[in-house]
Amino acid sequence: MRLRRLTNSASKRYVVVNIPAAQIEAVENDQVVSRHAAVVGKVDRQTPLLRSQIHQINFNPYWHIPQSIVRKDLVPKARLYAHRGKDILSEYRIEAFKGGKKLDPRRINWNSSAVYGYSYRQEPWKDNSMGFVKINFHNKHSVYMHDTPSKSLFARNFRAQSSGCIRVQNVKQLVSWLLRSNSGWDLGQIAQVEQTGVRKDVNLKKRVPVYFVYVTAWGAKDGTVNFRRDLYGRDRVGATASAY
Repeated sequence: MRLRRLTNSASKRYVVVNIPAAQIEAVENDQVVSRHAAVVGKVDRQTPLLRSQIHQINFNPYWHIPQSIVRKDLVPKARLYAHRGKDILSEYRIEAFKGGKKLDPRRINWNSSAVYGYSYRQEPWKDNSMGFVKINFHNKHSVYMHDTPSKSLFARNFRAQSSGCIRVQNVKQLVSWLLRSNSGWDLGQIAQVEQTGVRKDVNLKKRVPVYFVYVTAWGAKDGTVNFRRDLYGRDRVGATASAY
């Protein structure tokens, strides 16, 4: 049923993210033109189902840290660093702001509740959590697709390791395909922008639909059937299966 809905609504050129498979496919005229391993949301920070249109690529982006990550990850880790006499903001090239004004990291009291009200962003650099590129599409969940400096994650069989966003293996290949309607944006140009480290935003001349789907079983053209674990327990077949 989930595949049928996608087939009926998909355009001739689109990107599909299958969450349980931790896999991304670029599809054109019913043919998969590239396939990418993905890192998807943890069980307690699930990647949402959605449909949208990719409209923009950010090269060498800032990472504006979501409040959920500030609370669950940044502040607890910053307190550990402070206890050891270290500054997490300098270590990870993160800037803190209050009311739009940049704060001196040496004057931040990480044990106060005020730190939850600050906004944080990570500068573009080789270890930026966004990696080299971020892929934007409008959605109410504030999720996106992006590169990552932690390339070793793609070699794992279990890749539910993110906070909800999608990390993309071989992201430059996907971005080149997305920007095909923008003159001059081939792999060479993309590599050149990466080397400069300069921030650059590029709007797609032709938006590309993107679908986040949840498909745990599907058939291939050669007759084989693929199964993936019901990562978020959405199939609800446990009780039925155990009855046999």
